[in-house]
Amino acid sequence: MPAIQSTSTSSSKYGWEDGPMQLITTPMFKTGATDQYTFVASEMALVHNCISRAFNSIYHQARLISPSDHSTFISYSYSCYQGLEAHHDGEETILFPAIEAATGQKGIMEANIKQHEAFHPGFHAWGAWLKDLTEGKDTWDGDKCVALMDSFTEPLSQHLQDEIPTLLGLAKFGDSMDLKALTQKEADTVMKGLSKTKQMPAFLMNHDVTFEGGIHHFPPLPAPVTWVLLNVFGRVKSEWWKFAACGFDGRPRALYLSA
Repeated sequence: MPAIQSTSTSSSKYGWEDGPMQLITTPMFKTGATDQYTFVASEMALVHNCISRAFNSIYHQARLISPSDHSTFISYSYSCYQGLEAHHDGEETILFPAIEAATGQKGIMEANIKQHEAFHPGFHAWGAWLKDLTEGKDTWDGDKCVALMDSFTEPLSQHLQDEIPTLLGLAKFGDSMDLKALTQKEADTVMKGLSKTKQMPAFLMNHDVTFEGGIHHFPPLPAPVTWVLLNVFGRVKSEWWKFAACGFDGRPRALYLSA
C-alpha cells in the first residue's frame, strides 16, 4: 500500500495548504477595518478558505485511498461538492439579485456569475461522477478524481479570490445598502438547506480556528450552537471527517493520508 496514515501535526506543513486552491487573506486582517463591507468580505473569505482546504484535502488524498476507505472518502468528497454547490446557488438566486435590487444596478455582479460559469462544467462533471460513485454506478479511481478536479480548480480558486475585492468595492454605496443583512439572509437560507450531519460538517471541519491568529469569530453563531453542530451532529458521520484539514477542535492537522 503506497499510503500511510499521517500523525504529524507540524505547524508549518500539513500537506493541504500548498494548493491547488489558494487560501485568502481576509481584508479585516490586512487593514484592521471593521466597517460592514470589510466584515462581509472577510466572512466570505473565511467561507472560501473552508472550501479551498476541503478541496485541497480531497485532491492530495485521492490517489492514496485504500479500498477499505473508498466509501467514506467518496461520501466526504460528495459532501464537500454539495456544500460548494449550495453556496454558489445561494449567491446566484438570493444574494446577487438582492445586491442588484439594493444598488439599483442590474448586472453589478455579472462578472462573478460569469466566473461561476467558467468552472461549472468541470465542477459539475466531478459532482456527477461522485454521485454515481455514491450510487454504486462506478468505482473509485484516484487518477480520474484528480483529472476532473484539474479541469476546474484553477478558475474556481481565481473566482474565490476575486469575489473578495468585488464585495469590498460595494463600499461606494455606503450606508444606503445593508450588505450584512443581505448576506445574513442568504446564509440563513443556505444553511437551512444543508444537512447538519453531512454538508455542514464539511465546512466546519475545514475551518482553521487559528487562522490569522484566531481573530475571527467564525462561523458567526453562538459558541454552544457551533459546539453542538460539530460535536453532536458532526460525530454522526465521524469517519468521513478524518480526511478533513482540521480536527473537531478546529485546529489544522496533517492529512490523514500522505504519500
